[in-house]
Amino acid sequence: MSEAYRPNPDRLLAGIRKEESERARGHFRVFFGMCPGVGKTYAMLKAALEQVQQGTDLVVGVVETHGRKETEELLAGLELLPRKDIVYKDTVLKEMDLDAILARKPRLVLVDELAHTNAPGSRHPKRYQDVIELLEAGIDVYSTVNVQHLESRADLVQQITGVKIQERIPDSVLDLANQIELIDISAQGLLKRMKEGKVYQGDRAVRAEENFFKETHLTALRELALRYTAEQVDQDLQNQMIVQQIQGPWNTQERLLVAVSHSPFAARLIRATRRMAFSLEAPWVALHIETEVRLSAEDQSMLLKNLNLARELGAEVVSVKNHNIAESIREISHERNVTQIIMGRPQQGWWDRLKGQGSLLDQLVSKSSDVDVHIIRQQEDSKVRKAKWKAPVFDSPLTSYWYSFCALLGVSFVNGLAVPVIGYRSVGFVFLLSMILIGLVTTLGPVLFAATLSALIWNFFFIPPAMTFAISQPEDVMMCLSYFLVALLSGVLADRIRTRDRDLESREKRTRVLYELVREFASAMSVLDVSLAASQSLERIVNGKVKILLTDEDGDLLRKSVNDIKVDDKDFALALWAFENNRHAGWKTETLSESRCLAVPLKAKERSVGVLLFYPREKDSLTLDQQHILENVSAQTAMALDRLRLQKSAEKAKVLEASENLHQALLNTVSHELRTPLTAIIGSASAMADKNLSSQELVRDQLVEDIMDSSLRLNQVVENLLDMSRLNSGALQLKKEWIDLNDLISGIPSKMGRLAAQHKISIVNSVETVYARVDERLIEHVLLNLLSNAVRYAPSGSTITLSLERNGGPLISVKDEGPGIPESHLKKIFEAFYRVPGSKTGGVGLGLAIVKALVEAHGGEVYAQNRQASLGAEFFIKLPYEKPPQDLTGES
Repeated sequence: MSEAYRPNPDRLLAGIRKEESERARGHFRVFFGMCPGVGKTYAMLKAALEQVQQGTDLVVGVVETHGRKETEELLAGLELLPRKDIVYKDTVLKEMDLDAILARKPRLVLVDELAHTNAPGSRHPKRYQDVIELLEAGIDVYSTVNVQHLESRADLVQQITGVKIQERIPDSVLDLANQIELIDISAQGLLKRMKEGKVYQGDRAVRAEENFFKETHLTALRELALRYTAEQVDQDLQNQMIVQQIQGPWNTQERLLVAVSHSPFAARLIRATRRMAFSLEAPWVALHIETEVRLSAEDQSMLLKNLNLARELGAEVVSVKNHNIAESIREISHERNVTQIIMGRPQQGWWDRLKGQGSLLDQLVSKSSDVDVHIIRQQEDSKVRKAKWKAPVFDSPLTSYWYSFCALLGVSFVNGLAVPVIGYRSVGFVFLLSMILIGLVTTLGPVLFAATLSALIWNFFFIPPAMTFAISQPEDVMMCLSYFLVALLSGVLADRIRTRDRDLESREKRTRVLYELVREFASAMSVLDVSLAASQSLERIVNGKVKILLTDEDGDLLRKSVNDIKVDDKDFALALWAFENNRHAGWKTETLSESRCLAVPLKAKERSVGVLLFYPREKDSLTLDQQHILENVSAQTAMALDRLRLQKSAEKAKVLEASENLHQALLNTVSHELRTPLTAIIGSASAMADKNLSSQELVRDQLVEDIMDSSLRLNQVVENLLDMSRLNSGALQLKKEWIDLNDLISGIPSKMGRLAAQHKISIVNSVETVYARVDERLIEHVLLNLLSNAVRYAPSGSTITLSLERNGGPLISVKDEGPGIPESHLKKIFEAFYRVPGSKTGGVGLGLAIVKALVEAHGGEVYAQNRQASLGAEFFIKLPYEKPPQDLTGES
């Protein structure tokens, strides 16, 4: 490795940490394809068989063959772990048994379809989360995924194919992969497989060819898969070159670099680099190297203009601080694996000739022979050529000069007292020490002033002949001149050290602010939290005020900022232009530059999510550091807002999916509940129409009873649906009146009919009379629902007890001798459409929800518990106490 090349320590450390984390977890190999049917699962199984032949302990967690014979034949020779049954909405779903794999702890496990969504009730909602847990447990994993399931590509796939991709995985999951193997096939080859029935069969294959599996769609998806794989391989190559300290570049892919400065010629270089990168289809980097030379406001403005141009043309803008330009270009070239450097024709100054370094081109070519360097011809401009040397900028306040002057007066007074003892020549060393101290606390201007003044004071007051500027001894002349040069150099070096310290402090401050901002974004739960965090962070480090305008659900820019600060018409028009054109506008830009604020679009992956308005308190241009901070904070804010938007969309999609599943389950259940009694009614009625059967009295009576029972069951289902509809709409009105609950309860068994024929219903009254002001019909409906629920779950021949007592207010209980209710489900059984998993079929899960709603409408409460002394469940209805009128109780 060349002595001149040193890898970036931060990237080297990051690469080493990544390798260490990869060694700590299991090996992750992903078989990657453009769409279903390319052969990912087949390739994974072939690789698995090779591992088995080598003695690897391998199990199959989950593999979907989709009826493909070739895949099933490969799967037959592997150990399959049984899948786990998960009951959801009366349906048994089979999912990968994660706990069984962790307990078995094989060396390698096969997990097909990485983007799969697990059934509700699983430990993780997504299968890729199962895979991450397996990897962290040290288990190697082989898995498969298609390009359309990647979060960053899903929207583009939808745009191409018109199909919305529901199952997605974050791109960071594939970043964990140690190996991504592309399973590639041409579009024509895949369509041939479709026609041969090797992908889908029957009507499904025809529909697939008419929609998703069109040749143009497949070609575009293939390009996406190839490009993504190439990007991942290129990133892996760069990481390996950094960790292993390999001096590149390797020309696996062309990558261009152009150095950007405040020169007016830089724009021409940027455009030339963009043209070359476009023709090569290569990424390119715009590098700015900040040296110790302080730029004027005009140069600073030109620099920002050049950097914005590079950013708008698609460059990756990189800014570093280094006094050695050639060294910085070489370091960034090696880090980014740059293959071509574009630069203008350099001019060699007299100082470079004196040092023997040659021009910038000579330095790059001599020490970067493995990188091509292109020289772009520059147009001659005599006006620009004349302004070659720039005087140093003295921007120190007058107080700094005054303090330096006072310090020299004090040192001169001390020297005047000590000169008889130390001699006039030693006085120069005391002045030199004071110069170094002054250089440590002030800037270049006061340092030059102090160096000149101290030399004059030493000459005038101490070097013989005193009180004159004349010097009698030649060696004193040489000593005075040497002192002046050494003092000047010491002060300049001290000023340079302080400048670097300020740069380090500025960089540390910027890093700290960004770190705190990212941490606040990570914990932010709302758009307001993100916006306030961004505004406060910017206002702390950049001298200005911030307003953030966001978009509504339709994607239109809102007029008010997130913290309800009004924006006037001019500022909103500026923000709207920046939002629609996705470009900076306003203060110190080329668009509406006279505006009082700077509009920065908040760019997310898909679109702009808003605009950040920056109002400077001072009318000077932003420094480069401040510009970087503004750009970084804007980018981080856009990402955080987009994350919240995606999270909200995901939650909404989850709710819609759950609602759709609930709707389908409800429809299926209601259909079943309606069909069962209707079928019985139709069957019994048809049988009665048969004269031979209807003439038999016993058969006729049985058929009539069956029709009555089925009608009662059908009526109860319809009543529950109607009651739930009225409750939800608020149309249910209570018609309260005073009734004796003993009379109501005593008549309930007779209204159950044959539904309770196989059970014994016991009525227990602890008090003679209990009056309550209720809606008699609704309370009767409540009790019938509770008894029907007990009849459904209690075994035949058991006793169901209906009791009434007074406990502050009326307390009604229904006890059965059934299996009871699992403790974890006691609080859920009163939810609408909820049924305990594994319970008997029948019912739509509305009975207990209606009971709860009707009781609470009366101001009471209902709850359930398991019986302590015996098996079974016990339901309680507690009604509020109201003192009955005297004409009912007979009390005076």
